Order: sequence, then structure tokens, then C-alpha cells
Amino acid sequence: MRYSKAVLSLAIHLVSPSRYTGAFTILSNNYRSKLTTTSTATTRFSSTSSDPSVAVPELKPDTEIADSETETYKSPWAPENLDPVSKKGINKSRFRQHVNPLARRFQMQTELDPKWPSNGAFSNLKLPLHIDIGCGKGGFLLELAKQRLEGSEAGKSKECEEEARNYLGLEIRPSVAQFAKERVDRRKLTGRVDFIGCNANVDLDRILNKYVAYGGEVGLVSIQFPDPHFKKSHQKRRVVTKELVLTLAKHVKEGREVFIQSDIQDVLDNMRETIREFGCDYFVDTIENLDEYMEDNPIGVPTEREVSVIDQDLPIYRTVFRR
Repeated sequence: MRYSKAVLSLAIHLVSPSRYTGAFTILSNNYRSKLTTTSTATTRFSSTSSDPSVAVPELKPDTEIADSETETYKSPWAPENLDPVSKKGINKSRFRQHVNPLARRFQMQTELDPKWPSNGAFSNLKLPLHIDIGCGKGGFLLELAKQRLEGSEAGKSKECEEEARNYLGLEIRPSVAQFAKERVDRRKLTGRVDFIGCNANVDLDRILNKYVAYGGEVGLVSIQFPDPHFKKSHQKRRVVTKELVLTLAKHVKEGREVFIQSDIQDVLDNMRETIREFGCDYFVDTIENLDEYMEDNPIGVPTEREVSVIDQDLPIYRTVFRR
């Protein structure tokens, strides 16, 4: 079989060692330049504390964040990084079900209004704050606030007046937090309910420091049906960590409570054991036996997930910790 000179010339060019050597050199140099231009992002807890006796360790970053002219990371909750809202609102079908809280960009602090919460987020900053960690689309807090306000305005009971609170939801998924925040005005709950997109393990201490600085306090903390992160290698991504427990211990005053629930027993048990281990000097499990759980939701308003689980006649595992 005979080949033309053009074909032979092309074949020689393709297998030429110098060609591959040059390409490898370019790739190697590019990779090396990226390594030398990275800088470490640090996130620290504020030294201000509602309870000075609780020492919260510094949060050490797990990854490095590039800080070069060609590669930078911005807060995923920054307004310019969020999808523009159309006249029909946000497309809920595009919501991500899960994110990795240990990813570089989710280890950054959220962009919080310097004047928060006095920027109109809450009308009365002296009210106790119910903070829901991992609030999702915010339906639970919005319904809870609505029921409490309607009960108080109707004068149905003295108890409703005594339970007057502000409501704050924290959600790590940027588009979901944005959607929840936009529901507040439509529900006519501006001044009583607010939502912040953030990583609770990064920003909770800073957020609560700002709230208590205006004379408020934490009235109740709820962590409901958090992302289970089933894989053993992913369980370090779960929301209840040593740092979170110690942050709560700083700000939750005596007599206040932390309510946790999940439809996955292992997830609830893991949260429970973490709070018992790192919060043993601050929180008491209202159910002493680890094999026992609270039957009913003490808040009285179910989350969307809770309604779905109940409709399927599946169990829900709950408990309450009291400061």
C-alpha cells in the first residue's frame, strides 16, 4: 500500500515527541502558576459573645481560595451572583437539592447589610428571635409567623402575646434563600420575618452578635430535617458540628431551647450526640434515654417535609435541648 507524501508528513507530525513535550510543558506551567497564585481565606468567629464563658474555637478553612487576577471566588450569596428575578418570579424547578458546605465558595462569609437588622428587617429589635437553621423555601417560618400574628391580633389568648417573636431563616442554597426572602413581602410579614443566605457554620456567630447588640436575644432555635449526607465520607458536611453547638451555647440564654427533628433516625441521633458531647456543660436533653424520642412537634406548625412524611405514615424522630 502506498501513501502520499502529505499523509506521511502528517503522521510524522502527530507522533513527534517534541510536539507532546511542548504541550506537556505548557500544561505543567499553567498548573504550577495556579498553585503559586492561591491564597488562603480565613473565617473567624467574633470575640463578642453573649456568654463570655463559652470559648468558641476559630473556624479553620478546609480549602484554599484563589486570589489572582484570572481566578477569584465571590460570595455565592452576593446579589450579582444570584439569578435575576423575572416577572413570574424564581423558577423553583431549578433549585439544587444539595450543596457541599465545605466547598470553597460556601466557606466564605455571606454579604450581610452593614445595618442589619436595623435596616428594616425587623420592626421591633427587642423581640426574642426564633432562628430556623436550614429553612429551605421558608414555608414553615412564614406560616408560623402568620399564625402567631393572627392569634395575637385576634386576642385569642394571652399566650400568643407573650410569645411574640421575630423569625429568621438561614439557608445555604443561594437561589432558595432568595426565593424565601421574596415571599416575605407577598405574605405581608415584612418587619417580622427575614431570610439570609449563608453557611450557618460560618456566619451564625456574626449574625447573632449583630442581633443581640440591639437588645434582642435568641428565643428558640430549630434544626429540622437537615441534609442527611448519607455517605460516610460526606458525614462531615452535616450541619450540627462542634463549632455550631458552641456558638449556640454563647447566645442561647438559660431556659431557652433548641429543637431538632428528622425522619432519618441516624441523622437525629448524630445531631443529638453532637450536642450532648460538645454542649454537655450548657444544654440538657429533655429526653434522657437515647432510645426514646418526642412524639409530637412542640412548635405545632409542621414543615413541608414533615407533612410529606406524616402523609406516608413514616416515623419522625425529635427531641428538645434546654439551656
